[in-house]
Amino acid sequence: MKLKHYSLAAAAALTVLTTSASADVVTDWNLITLNATKTAGQNSNLGSRVDAIEAIAVYDAVNSIRQFGTPYHYYSPNTGSAQAAAAQAAHDVLVNYYPAQASALNAALASSLAGITDGPVGNGTTVGTAAAADIIALRASDGASPNVTYPGPGTIAPGVYQLTPNIPTVTSPPFTFGVGINVQWGGVTPFLLAATNQFRPGPPPALNSVQFSNDLAQVQSLGSLNSVTRTPDQTHVAQFYKQDAELTVNEAARQLSLANGLSLEQNALLFVLTDIAVADARIAVWDAKYTYLNWRPITALNANPDGTVTNNYAAWQPLIVTPNHPEYPSGHGGTVNAGFEVLKTFFGDQNTLLLHTTTAGEPPRLIPSLTQGELENVLSRVYGGIHFWFSDTTGQNIGNQVAAYVLANGPHLITQSTTNATSQLGIATYPAITITGTVGQAYRIDYATSLAPTNWTTLKYVTLPTASPYLIYDNSAGTHPQRFYRAVSVAN
Repeated sequence: MKLKHYSLAAAAALTVLTTSASADVVTDWNLITLNATKTAGQNSNLGSRVDAIEAIAVYDAVNSIRQFGTPYHYYSPNTGSAQAAAAQAAHDVLVNYYPAQASALNAALASSLAGITDGPVGNGTTVGTAAAADIIALRASDGASPNVTYPGPGTIAPGVYQLTPNIPTVTSPPFTFGVGINVQWGGVTPFLLAATNQFRPGPPPALNSVQFSNDLAQVQSLGSLNSVTRTPDQTHVAQFYKQDAELTVNEAARQLSLANGLSLEQNALLFVLTDIAVADARIAVWDAKYTYLNWRPITALNANPDGTVTNNYAAWQPLIVTPNHPEYPSGHGGTVNAGFEVLKTFFGDQNTLLLHTTTAGEPPRLIPSLTQGELENVLSRVYGGIHFWFSDTTGQNIGNQVAAYVLANGPHLITQSTTNATSQLGIATYPAITITGTVGQAYRIDYATSLAPTNWTTLKYVTLPTASPYLIYDNSAGTHPQRFYRAVSVAN
């Protein structure tokens, strides 16, 4: 994989100030998907998993018809409307996970199919259904369920995560203490990572370290409910980025796609890489969270020397409610950096975006670059009083590593070798070869690991279903050294 396969607008700054226009069926269904996860009340872990599954189904469906990239999993070359395939794939994924929303999703599908512009619906919906069924089956036993909760530590000690109260929703006792959520998420099968602990960081700073002392003082000052050092803009940042982080990433992706006029194929690739990166970053972060079980600022700033809290949290309270899961590392930091680093590879960093939030009463926020968005996102967790800075930067580092891994190992464009299918065809050094020939003509596809005349081995036989360029992909290439390919016409 070469990054130039992704770069679309890295050379120039771009201003995006609208979210009202519709780009294409891929971006339309991305927004439908994000809304469906939140309508179902799903948190970022559960929601990002479905986002990635939907994006994979859409990508594999579009790729089966347009044949432009390496498959994620499903690949069945076909003809028909790729737009219809994308809409059907997304619809089927969402109806599977959210059957209570079927009526609204059916209406959205009907609207999408009524606007098809790339030819007859044809086999498109059939391909979309198959791609959706394939990834749903693949993820059926990925460990996302059943949900496992954390009841709190067996022994309370300094630095150890304790359940946190619903302050400042309620500012005086009695408080409620939610159990730690999604303990199982650090064991969910990643979409692309080799292991959930592949990018597990080292432990958080020791409680007697200078770094912990400095970061504790920082959040104590800036993150307090009644802080006198936090500016109005910093308060806005805390409230703005409080929303589930995958919403920020996907809105930025849709805006950049629209502004750059991405094709259906480019959008399918953009969103599959972005949403896989986000989902795998969530898994990687959760692996670390329940490995280290680091306490939250609200506990650290109210605890006695033995780690117990007996002051009814009167000494210090945060600006926003502390999420009910361990502190280290930051889930927001991992999520946004994973997604934004993918977007940088497609569009470059200097993009002015007008982002929106689900936090009631907060206006849109203009950011001049994706890097600025990444920085504001993690600073918001300090301003909100819920994270230490060392946890934010560690989360960012995980997100960066996940994004780089996904870009290197995820689906990518195939530089096709297209030749005229008459007898023996030209050689391709990619895990595929594209044939242009006569409908119904049979070909033998051979591969070799060197160009020695006697080194060719038969991979498969195909019969051309179309006169258009037809891509034949080697599904087993990933387990072998680089291969060469050729196609030889054979008698029907």
